[in-house]
Amino acid sequence: MAIKEGLWDCPTCQTKGILGRYRECDNCGAPRPEGVRFYLPQNAPNVTNTEQLAIAKAGADWICEYCGASNRVKEENCVECSAPKSEITQAVKEYSTANIPRSPKAQTLPRQKRMPSSSIPTAVVRSSMSTKKGKGRGYKWWLGIIAIAASVVVGLAIFLFRPITVEATVSGLSWERKVTIEKLTTVTESDWSIPAGGRLLSQREEIRRYKQVLDHYETKTRQVSEQVKTGTESYNCGTRDLGNGYFETKTCTRDVYETRTKTETYDDPIYRDEPIYETKYTYEIDRWLRDRVEVASGVTKQTYWPDFVLNAKEREGGRSQDYKVYFTGEKGESYTLELDPDFWSTFDPGESQILKVNRLGGVKLAE
Repeated sequence: MAIKEGLWDCPTCQTKGILGRYRECDNCGAPRPEGVRFYLPQNAPNVTNTEQLAIAKAGADWICEYCGASNRVKEENCVECSAPKSEITQAVKEYSTANIPRSPKAQTLPRQKRMPSSSIPTAVVRSSMSTKKGKGRGYKWWLGIIAIAASVVVGLAIFLFRPITVEATVSGLSWERKVTIEKLTTVTESDWSIPAGGRLLSQREEIRRYKQVLDHYETKTRQVSEQVKTGTESYNCGTRDLGNGYFETKTCTRDVYETRTKTETYDDPIYRDEPIYETKYTYEIDRWLRDRVEVASGVTKQTYWPDFVLNAKEREGGRSQDYKVYFTGEKGESYTLELDPDFWSTFDPGESQILKVNRLGGVKLAE
């Protein structure tokens, strides 16, 4: 394990980068205090001096509880005041490779006083304002483009959907009524079961679905990769602050693997589709089917349903009706409204009406 010498800073006179071997500040003479922070520069060399190596490996320094001086492990009395050895020692710390202290702690700089605007030279104020204005010009230009585009979209929507008032005249009425006639008809169908009312004609076995069944195995080969241990290696896994101005590099061991490829044989299952047979029936059944539509229509207010006769095995399948009013504008334009029967009957040809019309063809009566 490699030994490197660290540095420390004097908290009394703020001298930086004092060698770890020194237990007193070489500037003001203050002793290295308890809890001092040692740090290890990135390019610190390995210690090769025999005496320094012995000091580093001996253990953490102890602190005199009378005068605060830092002493080596082998010293039984304080080198400054001759007081007996105390149990107070510098802390031994473990660091990973990512958090080794490399430099002095960052100092908190005094807060700068804000200069009153009246004392700032005019040229400086103008320069600052000019820079800020130029920096935001492109951003404001894009905001302007977006605002214009949004205005165009909103304006187009208003133009298309906003109705305009049109004075029009009722030019005609129309109505149409329909009755759907259904006929009970015998039809032929086929299915996997016979519904109620169905009459069997024939049946046969057919494939309804398939299922996969294991048929056999085929022997095949493939390339597979595996991790094979080939040995071990040592690596730097951290650093220990020895508590005496020196650091010791921690060395860990890990296994070394390499990827090897080999050919292996395996059985690949082969499946086949096996048909599943079921009985399919052909049958006849009576169904109500649409046969015809009876229609009545007119252009007056006299409405009626179409006359028809239901023959054997016939029935009504449903009724529908449609009522329209036609309008002509002042410039000859035509408009059509579909209305319910009661409202439709209140309109008469020749009377005037106010309509709301948009440019997409929507028409409604003005309220």
